Amino acid sequence: MTARDRALELLTRIVTENEGADPGCTARECLVALEGLGYRPTEARPAADWRHQGGGTGPSEEFLAAKRELAERLARRDPQDAA
Repeated sequence: MTARDRALELLTRIVTENEGADPGCTARECLVALEGLGYRPTEARPAADWRHQGGGTGPSEEFLAAKRELAERLARRDPQDAA
């Protein structure tokens, strides 16, 4: 059983057994239980400020050549053949 499974099982038990209990008390009980399983809350951080998107190498020459060839074939095609 993974830590996630244990936490999920524990939270499910706490929530179902505390029917009608104070929601704040139930939340504190859940947090204490998770901390007992090793969870340590960390402050939220803004998303990283990426300098650029992507970062791939771009299309290969082989791909570009095939794309040009296809465009040329489509340009030469007779519209009557489309049916």
